[in-house]
Amino acid sequence: MKIGLIFPNRDRRYKTVHLGLGYIASYARSIHPGLEFHVLDTRVATRKETDRFFRQRYDLVGITVFSPVYYEVIAIFGRVRKNDPDVPVCLGGPYVTTIMEEVFRRTPANFAVYGEGEITFSELLFHLKGERSIEEIAGLMHRTADGRVVTNPPREQIRDLDTLPLPAYDLFPMDRYPLHRIVSSRGCAYSCSFCNSSSIWSGNWRKRSAGDIVREIDHLVGNYGKKIFVFGDNSFNIDAKRLEEFCDLLIAYETKILWSASIRADLITQPLADKMKASGCYNVAIGIESANNGILEKVGKQATIGEMTEGIRIFRKAGIEVLGQFVIGNPGDTLETVTESVNWAKKSQLDFVNFYSILPFKGTPQWDYVLEHGHFFTQTIHDFHTVKPRIVYDTPDFPYKDRLAAINLAKRAGFYSNSDKKNWLFDVAKETSRKVTSLLPASAGNRIYMAMKAVYRIRMVKKQNY
Repeated sequence: MKIGLIFPNRDRRYKTVHLGLGYIASYARSIHPGLEFHVLDTRVATRKETDRFFRQRYDLVGITVFSPVYYEVIAIFGRVRKNDPDVPVCLGGPYVTTIMEEVFRRTPANFAVYGEGEITFSELLFHLKGERSIEEIAGLMHRTADGRVVTNPPREQIRDLDTLPLPAYDLFPMDRYPLHRIVSSRGCAYSCSFCNSSSIWSGNWRKRSAGDIVREIDHLVGNYGKKIFVFGDNSFNIDAKRLEEFCDLLIAYETKILWSASIRADLITQPLADKMKASGCYNVAIGIESANNGILEKVGKQATIGEMTEGIRIFRKAGIEVLGQFVIGNPGDTLETVTESVNWAKKSQLDFVNFYSILPFKGTPQWDYVLEHGHFFTQTIHDFHTVKPRIVYDTPDFPYKDRLAAINLAKRAGFYSNSDKKNWLFDVAKETSRKVTSLLPASAGNRIYMAMKAVYRIRMVKKQNY
């Protein structure tokens, strides 16, 4: 069976392996011997490679769907159908789980996987082989002969993530990605109002073991070279014992690496931060959201600004860079509370600061908040990413003009981040850093990378905010 998998992200800022497709392929291989996979990553593929991918005939084409690239998904879906009108097409990814049956309106595929995809996709292959009824496959939506969309019951989540094979990295052009990205857990133990992780993962947090994570690091370094590692977890330190074990394993690891992760600042201790530094952690990102404790309580952050201030101090003392992330448009936010956050950020010990405009997603408390207290300018989520300035709703207490003033205030401070499009200078900087870390000895390469990163941040990132 020949399967084509497509990752539409042609104009996105970051070049990164799509781990979801990698896991789906590796799991399917473990169940169905003899599968032939072809992957198209539109961010890194050449035109010749893209044309060659679409000239081939497949038994199934899978397309992953994110809201920022949905218009590219529509175009790719059309090209797939033009190339082979009869090929079965399966959609998947977070946007499918967010909007469910609505995804069939503009992209009328045969199937769509919602929730966790590995087992569902593998069972779909059994169906295409004539070995399983479509009605038996949990976690699947499918179109009937008369065009109706049928949604099967949800699938039970995989309990032990260590049982999954590593992503099928061999399907990707690994030399074109400047970073190694790993996801060590799924979901989040918290439920912040604006975050759709809870709705996608049903509020469950599951983790891989420290040993399994290091096994993946060893596989990546051994087969694809040493690069900076970035962990894509919502919060890497929910389980402090696991993080400490991970750091101990890295400290004992022969190849020294640099790594970065998103962290809960209220859960950190000085000994653990010191151990993170010793294991190669150079940067953490902290979701602060607001400097106003009243807003943090409404968001459901379960942390105070005082606790996060202490966490920042601990990381800085350990010698780890700290990026603070804030959002404009929390429940209860006003121009005054955003001003409070901007002023706090200016006086803080943060190395870098980013403010973002909230984009509500269906299934989150933030979406319900806007429906009850505010007004959407559009409820089509994939259109949110085309709106400039990035204001898709307002409320009586925080009207459009005040939201625009808040954005401009953050811009003047050099804090506002609204660019997720690809940038040639960013690409050059990332590729140069990849070569430095892979070619030079660990200690020298890591030091040079950190120096280059500092120069790029000072000279370019702040400049782009204006």
